[in-house]
Amino acid sequence: MSTRLTVITGCAMAFFALTAGTAHAWTHDRKAPSAPLHHAEAGSFLRAAGLRWISSGHCTRRTNPHCTSFDGLRPATLDGVLRLREASRCGLVISGGTERGHARSEFSHGRGYKLDILPNRCLNRFVRHSYQRIHTRGDGAALYRAAGRSLFAREPSHWDITFL
Repeated sequence: MSTRLTVITGCAMAFFALTAGTAHAWTHDRKAPSAPLHHAEAGSFLRAAGLRWISSGHCTRRTNPHCTSFDGLRPATLDGVLRLREASRCGLVISGGTERGHARSEFSHGRGYKLDILPNRCLNRFVRHSYQRIHTRGDGAALYRAAGRSLFAREPSHWDITFL
């Protein structure tokens, strides 16, 4: 059984145990339902996959910019971060989700398209060697494009990743 299938199975079992069948089932593929996830749902999947997150405010409220929230996260974004973890084999720590305080755009944090990930040697090396650098943003962040169209912007304190 592949690592990915093992993670999917574990996530599904944890999800069903937590929700007792009250929400949609996770399929972990590009055809996943488009309904936004709740923080508890996304958190269960992330935990089961070995991903961690931090919050400067030690909270999860979406309305507080000092929290790290996954309320409203798109299933495709969750799928994207799980695929990144699998492909890179790096430890990932999420430092920003759908909470207020991020810039607004069509593909924004608030709309569930973006996550902030803390940099580390493994992730930095993976992005720089695996993806094409396309330019430097106006704020000075180096911008890389993955084969699946996702964008990785290296901001001073984190990777700002748009999962498309």
